[in-house]
Amino acid sequence: MPDGNTYQESQSVLAGMHLPPVYLSKDFGGLGLSVCYDVRFPELYRHLSHMGAEVLVIPAAFTAYTGKDHWQVLLQARAIENTCYVIAPAQTGRHNTLRQSHGHAVVIDPWGIILADAGEKTGVAIASIDPARLEQVRRQMPSLQHRVFI
Repeated sequence: MPDGNTYQESQSVLAGMHLPPVYLSKDFGGLGLSVCYDVRFPELYRHLSHMGAEVLVIPAAFTAYTGKDHWQVLLQARAIENTCYVIAPAQTGRHNTLRQSHGHAVVIDPWGIILADAGEKTGVAIASIDPARLEQVRRQMPSLQHRVFI
């Protein structure tokens, strides 16, 4: 990192070898599950939306350094490009002398509007997931139907 810290999760975390399935819930529809660093790979979320995801769940511990510039914009991009809700729990605070997490657990609607943001302090972000809103956005912006598979 430009701030001098080094993070190499690949030294202790093994990358997944298969694309995750979509979990069909009674209350929220199709849930697409991923974690932290995955948010940098839009093709994963395109796969999840293609498989029926309506809500993308992305828990993370973004560093304070990358989080301030990347966290919100990446989450909003995943919501907008897949016309899905995004629920993103996020760790916050200092973990040791070098590691500080950005926080800002958020709920984002399919248009990219932030419905709730817990900020940098310990707390919760609560918002309604409205299937009618999802349907409205997908009707008004039918980009998922306009995809071309090559």
